[in-house]
Amino acid sequence: MEAFQVGKMVRIFVDERDRRGVQPLYTAIVELLRKRGVAGATVLRGIEGFGAQQEIHVAKPFSPMPNSPILIEVVDEEERLRALIPELEAMIGEGLITIENISYLRLQRPAEASR
Repeated sequence: MEAFQVGKMVRIFVDERDRRGVQPLYTAIVELLRKRGVAGATVLRGIEGFGAQQEIHVAKPFSPMPNSPILIEVVDEEERLRALIPELEAMIGEGLITIENISYLRLQRPAEASR
């Protein structure tokens, strides 16, 4: 049985309409995280929420311009995540970043089993 590692989880809160150039901001963030070798990241679409401007963001079916809340969860060692914060701040015009203590267990298949 493997031992859990001590690490951090960064949560990044943005809106679905947020962009980095022509691409969704959440996609640009995930690409940055992957390029920087982060252990893992997941993007989740929220049902409803609000932020600093107190504007309600709701996932409405058939809306021509949806603006759901988006949450990106990132897990890795503290040093790697803290080093990314300045780059994330530069990318995110408005949003929220949290960092939390966690314990994690990375499960991977052996290389030959994944073929």
